[in-house]
Amino acid sequence: MKTQAKVSFTAILLLSLGFVPSSVSRFIPAYAYYANTTPSQATAIYYLAPSAINLQHLVLSNSQLRQLATLNDSNAAYQLALRFLEQHDYTAAKLWWQPYFATFNSDQQQTLAEQLVRANQWLDISYLGKAGKLPKGNAKQAWLLQQQMPPAQIDPAYAQQQQLALSTSSVQASSQCQFNVLMMTDHYKGIDTLKQYKQQYSKAPEPAKGSFCFTDIVYVADKFSCDGSGGALKCNWQNASAHPWPEGFDFIVMMSKQGAANVLGGIMHINSSQSYAVFLHELMHFNGFEDEYVLAEQKQQWLCKQQGLVAPNLFIANEVSPPKGWQKSIACSNQLAYKPSPNWSIMQYQTMSLSEQYRELWQKQINQPLTKPIRFSEYFAFLGLKPVFTTASKEQKFSD
Repeated sequence: MKTQAKVSFTAILLLSLGFVPSSVSRFIPAYAYYANTTPSQATAIYYLAPSAINLQHLVLSNSQLRQLATLNDSNAAYQLALRFLEQHDYTAAKLWWQPYFATFNSDQQQTLAEQLVRANQWLDISYLGKAGKLPKGNAKQAWLLQQQMPPAQIDPAYAQQQQLALSTSSVQASSQCQFNVLMMTDHYKGIDTLKQYKQQYSKAPEPAKGSFCFTDIVYVADKFSCDGSGGALKCNWQNASAHPWPEGFDFIVMMSKQGAANVLGGIMHINSSQSYAVFLHELMHFNGFEDEYVLAEQKQQWLCKQQGLVAPNLFIANEVSPPKGWQKSIACSNQLAYKPSPNWSIMQYQTMSLSEQYRELWQKQINQPLTKPIRFSEYFAFLGLKPVFTTASKEQKFSD
């Protein structure tokens, strides 16, 4: 019955339009009207006037689009792929874009590829890239960055558009802040995450405005062979001597793909999946704050045997009494560790917000440091490295 009804509808439609085989294009508006008012007949109308249906893809149901896609209507397949991508159903989306991708027009290919990038579907992007199907444009540049290709392969115009530096020597320290921080990453997602960190920090600078200035993101590719597969994220800083470094910087934030966050020698190692709260926690390590959860046994061996105030938030009561109001801390297994507050803090649980008490401690540590913060240049010297420090030709934009 359905087939008979479809045939009858087609016949009536042809008669109502005064059908002349050589003049179908004259009646496109009428076909479009019928497609809009009777979308259930989209397949029948598609046989008569594909271009009329092309005008109606946005209003057709998924079921109707599937029917059209099976008739090799690439526009229907494209619309289905976009819908499923927007719904985060990436498996369903792939069923419609992968077989038809070569038939999409250049704008459709570019839009779809950019959607895949935004969804972090890097396996699919790599499939297109390795097959030579990825069109030139932002999506391809993003793929090159995610693949850690050398900076020389990145389009300078794209880098400028993204406010991305392709060399550490192209940024300059600012006189507006007490500490200058180099923001570096080795992959595309790291660029986006570091930008988000900067945006959040600029809205609420900690511990106060003018404490830290952050550069534009510097893409360094795989120059420092960062690896977090063994737990803590580590990089090979022995390569530092082979690259120029800008003068006047105190710390480095190095973002890679995986590995637990940590600070070593004025360098924060952090992965691109970690939250802003983790970033803020690690930022406090730059100024000497210690973790308030149970410290690693190797660290306890020397730190927990000290005496007195060893960090802004850690007191070792080794034959001395803790400050008034300080509470027992689980940081040291010898039961001699004390912390400023009985409450959980950002230094114990990284998801906690920064309390006013710890904000004041942080500001005091910056203004009247208990110990001098370790700069990355000092760490390089400790490693026996002699990197070249340069002055940039022009000042870059900073956020604080």
